[in-house]
Amino acid sequence: MSKKENIMIKRLKEIFNTEDLTDKHTSFYQFGGWKQSKRKQEFVIRAKQIAESRGIPIYLRDRDDIGVPLGQRFYEPLYISSTETLCEREDLQLVNNAAIQQMGDDIKRTVIIGLDLAHKILKERLGKEVTPETINHYMEVVNHTMPGGVVAQEHMAEVNPELTKDSYAKIVTGNQELKDSLDSRFILDIDQLFPEEKAEEINDEIGSRIFQVTRVPTIAIRIADGGIVHRWASQQTVLAFIAAYSIGGGAPLSDFAFAGKHAQVIVLGNTTWPRRARAPNEFGGIPFGYISDICQADRVSDPLTYVLESVALGGVLYDLIWWGGYMGGGVGPVNGTASLYTNEVLDELSRYMDEWIHHNYGGYNSVKPSLEVVKKIAQESVCRVLEEYDNYPVLLEEHWGGGIRLNVISTLASITTGLATGNSLASLMAGHYVYAHLVKEAMGRNAWGGGEAVDLVSIPDIVSTFPDGALIPELRGPNIFSTMVAHSAFPVGGITASHAAKGHPWVLSPVVKVAFSDPNLVFDFRYVRREIAKGAKREFNFTGDRNALRPGGE
Repeated sequence: MSKKENIMIKRLKEIFNTEDLTDKHTSFYQFGGWKQSKRKQEFVIRAKQIAESRGIPIYLRDRDDIGVPLGQRFYEPLYISSTETLCEREDLQLVNNAAIQQMGDDIKRTVIIGLDLAHKILKERLGKEVTPETINHYMEVVNHTMPGGVVAQEHMAEVNPELTKDSYAKIVTGNQELKDSLDSRFILDIDQLFPEEKAEEINDEIGSRIFQVTRVPTIAIRIADGGIVHRWASQQTVLAFIAAYSIGGGAPLSDFAFAGKHAQVIVLGNTTWPRRARAPNEFGGIPFGYISDICQADRVSDPLTYVLESVALGGVLYDLIWWGGYMGGGVGPVNGTASLYTNEVLDELSRYMDEWIHHNYGGYNSVKPSLEVVKKIAQESVCRVLEEYDNYPVLLEEHWGGGIRLNVISTLASITTGLATGNSLASLMAGHYVYAHLVKEAMGRNAWGGGEAVDLVSIPDIVSTFPDGALIPELRGPNIFSTMVAHSAFPVGGITASHAAKGHPWVLSPVVKVAFSDPNLVFDFRYVRREIAKGAKREFNFTGDRNALRPGGE
């Protein structure tokens, strides 16, 4: 292996303020309790001010008789991988981090509408001419209606544009002649946004089809839920067609509504199953393959970095927001997810396994997938991580929970298998093999009780005959019954790795890939971890706030 500086070791030395990471002895009850944390100190001061103002107590961290007294262990800060940002765990909590919230908002408020059927209705049913000029005019109108502007009737209440300024619509097409004829303000130009070779493939796949990528205002999904997104977009799209093409009432309007809501609409998330009862475009219904497409790191980085950025995106979206927030109760855990994108741990382990792939197989996508290959890679991944924990007890202190360690090991195995084989099913099998067999069955350890459910953790789960469990990996997601509890980042890593190994320009949808290349998005999906770091430092400029409604607001 190479002798490059191990960034993970450097980070751990800084965090634990020691040069000897092999020391297996420490002192307890000498860390200062909650006062170790600047954030907790801020919270205590602010809580006392709030309690005095409202007359009801809140956040009693300074009371030893409430909850578990802190101070039995070192409350270590975290470096966000690939950045120089050192933060506290509170800064990665989804309620405390504006970038994490905006990441979810920018995904949740996106819907894609195909315009080809609408144009066919205009031409064949209504005898209207559709030209680049009329499309340009329509795009002007839809960018008036989408944020809440009125066109069809007078005396209708409109929305303050300051509250919906993040709402707009753009066009995606692979037709170069049409792109050249349309107003560049409304175009997501594939040739400008993607490397030449990938742009060519994406253009060829999309062809002459025309898609409208729509961002409904963030405030809409704060008021309602993901179900409002395609309805809001469809309503405002129909109104824009009425105004732009001077259409009267009647049956054609229902055709436009059908096209916008059902026939040619791409929602990112399906309706979740009854026990979870969520509308479309909620995170639990988003398939793993879309996360790989939403992540844009492959436009600017090497394959391994693209995989690691996707893991961070999938971990935060599924484990922190969906499982921890929606399913767990709203606050959301941090530690398990943060282990995948902090202190360079997964990065360093992945670089080791990356070299291991090249040494043993010759490079990416270079070995035919088989159970023997899956077992070999999974076993090497487990041994590598356990060796690191054995050599550096402070790393074990950092990953203090069994679920955290399993998350790291299964993700590493899945990523490595995907890169080596270029096969997403093999990558998923590796993650489950680690979780189900090597750790659960062979070692008798499987973290917390929720991980023991037989339906959730087993090799047969990979080829399940349940209708919702037999999908190819790219189409699966946390919406299927048999997905492992709260560890959904490893499938994203493996799926992304398997396609990155083959140099694919997209994973599940070229249109979704282009939709999230949009430079007008508030969250930059090229640099997921960097954006989270901005949120941790309170430097992220979010949108969707209600300041304009405050007394004296503008």
